[in-house]
Amino acid sequence: MKGRSSTLFFMLCLAVLSALFFAFPALASETGEHGSYWKDYAFQIVNFIILMAILIKFIRPPLKSYLEKRHNQVKEELQKARDLSEAADKAYREAQQRLENIDAEIKAIREKMLKDMEAEKQRLMEEAEKKAELIKAQAYQGLKEEIAQIKKRLKEEISLEALSLAEGIVKKSINKEDQKRLVDLYVRQLGRKN
Repeated sequence: MKGRSSTLFFMLCLAVLSALFFAFPALASETGEHGSYWKDYAFQIVNFIILMAILIKFIRPPLKSYLEKRHNQVKEELQKARDLSEAADKAYREAQQRLENIDAEIKAIREKMLKDMEAEKQRLMEEAEKKAELIKAQAYQGLKEEIAQIKKRLKEEISLEALSLAEGIVKKSINKEDQKRLVDLYVRQLGRKN
């Protein structure tokens, strides 16, 4: 920074000296009195140098601080812009890649949905078959029980009917002698058991 300020000061001095160098001959040729113009001109130059020194002394630090802050701010904004640009480029590339692969993605999603639907269909079919087998087994068991009850009732009815028929036949075919003989046989059998 010191190199800059010394360069700036040197440039300023060079500008003042060159102005003096070129202005003196012009001033001297206009008037015959070199002394009063020289004094006025020298006074103006000294005032100008003093003014420039005061301005440099008091304006330079805030100006330098402002310029440094502005430089840093511009640098940060440029970095943010680069970052945003890179992020936008990355998002654009990703979107472009997804667009290029969208047909494959759609096909994969469709195939997955078809597989899922087929698996669900298969599961529902298996579940329905199991339920049908269960209902069939329950119906078969119910029919077996009902058939068993019907057989039992038929046997009972047939037995009662046979008994009734046999009683009718026995009543018709047994006479008093047969009855007496049967009673004796029964009494003998009872006697043997005792």
